[in-house]
Amino acid sequence: MASVNPETDKPDVIDNKNNNNNDSNTLPRKRHCTESDTEAAANDNDNDNGTDTDTDTDDSDNDTTAGQAGSLIDEDEMVRESLSLEVTWKGCEKYNLRIPKYATILSVKVLIEELTEIDADSQKLLGLVRGKLPKDNDTLVSLGVVDGTKIRLVGTRAADRFKGLHRCPLHPPPDNSDVTGISPDVDYPWDETQGGRRSQVVSRNWRAALDKIVESADIRLLNAPRPGKRLLVLDLDYTLFDCKNVSGNVADMARPGLHELLASVYPQYDLVVWSQTKWHVVESKITLLGMLTHPLYRITTALDISTMLTVKSVRGGQVMTHQVKPLEFIWARFPEQYNKENTVHVDDLSRNFALNYQNGLKIRQFKRADTKPRSDAELFKLTAYLLKIAELPSFDGLDHSQWRSYR
Repeated sequence: MASVNPETDKPDVIDNKNNNNNDSNTLPRKRHCTESDTEAAANDNDNDNGTDTDTDTDDSDNDTTAGQAGSLIDEDEMVRESLSLEVTWKGCEKYNLRIPKYATILSVKVLIEELTEIDADSQKLLGLVRGKLPKDNDTLVSLGVVDGTKIRLVGTRAADRFKGLHRCPLHPPPDNSDVTGISPDVDYPWDETQGGRRSQVVSRNWRAALDKIVESADIRLLNAPRPGKRLLVLDLDYTLFDCKNVSGNVADMARPGLHELLASVYPQYDLVVWSQTKWHVVESKITLLGMLTHPLYRITTALDISTMLTVKSVRGGQVMTHQVKPLEFIWARFPEQYNKENTVHVDDLSRNFALNYQNGLKIRQFKRADTKPRSDAELFKLTAYLLKIAELPSFDGLDHSQWRSYR
């Protein structure tokens, strides 16, 4: 496993004062009832040759690689610094959460949203503070929440709120007979008759929609792009993180090799996370995963669903409506840094590559991490591939569908 050179590309420790979460954070356990702007300034982050005494490692005293050392978790500290909470919804459905005591109320709501599909914005958590609702930026420790606190969740799933909306004869549902929507978590194979991995987008107005996003969408720059670096765009859910099937420990929900991958490729690649969720959800997840405070790499930016496009593609003669992640958005916002020749986009859904199939690399989904032994080696293989192709002058012409057999 390649590691970061502490004399050249090892980054300084990020001082994220607004974020007290760390790698010891944990995620919730679920139990069903039965019938009986934190936008950070780009200070001096582009100083690749800088060193920090707090992050230097003496290789002579430790055979562990830099990437592996940075991902270790103190299990005892995790227990001491976390709280058990019991969340009850509708009187009987219970969720047992193991949450860091410094987590914000918003982070708690994000985890609950993953389990219940109740939007964090519409949740009310009763029982944390006597006589009032806590603010989203309050932390559990600041509210005096103790281990074993019981919380009553009030809220309705978005799908349930809109049931019966189209029953009125004056407002019939739209005719979508020629369009089939696709679940956000379900992929579909490329049509071999259309040329295998060739883009199948048939929308006529996607370019105008993209131009609008390029002009208006916000980018929360966490660290300044570094001159001469390639770009690695990473999906989050089911690529780096098992977002649904929680075991109670974030270390088990992070894909094996996550921090090793990012630390190893950081000397050659700037890192961008792109997730099909709202910004506060993306921010909470990468914070819980320890990706914002890791000493051996930095995230350039994280993008949310507001920078994605809805397009129509053809599969077997049927029109499919789905969202894509247009790399042109990044290239347009950072034209001096990134382009189609130096960008790789890793995702578990190939349809997200529909506008940039040449740059797309499909990875196997990481699901049910709570029921499987931690034998997943996908990110370790991906690390080797990314380091090999980083030696090439251009990625143009590479067939990333053959990445596992690349020599």
